[in-house]
Amino acid sequence: MASYFLDSSGLVKRYVAEVGTAWVSSLMDPATGNLLYVARVTGVEVVSALTRRARGGSLSATHAAAAVRRSGDTERSPVECRPGSARG
Repeated sequence: MASYFLDSSGLVKRYVAEVGTAWVSSLMDPATGNLLYVARVTGVEVVSALTRRARGGSLSATHAAAAVRRSGDTERSPVECRPGSARG
């Protein structure tokens, strides 16, 4: 088991086949027991990215709508990202 922070570009790979999709899918496999974290704003960013792709023609409107619906079903642990909260 490992912990991962996913940004919106990582989560989009779960819903749109592109480079990195297989890796993200493997991270999200429940059998791995991985803990996945996202920023609270990520859900909005994913919907925006999917909608933008549909408007641009790289994703059909039907596929985008289905991906948006599925994105709401993904269980995630949101974290607050605040200035000065990251420690090196």
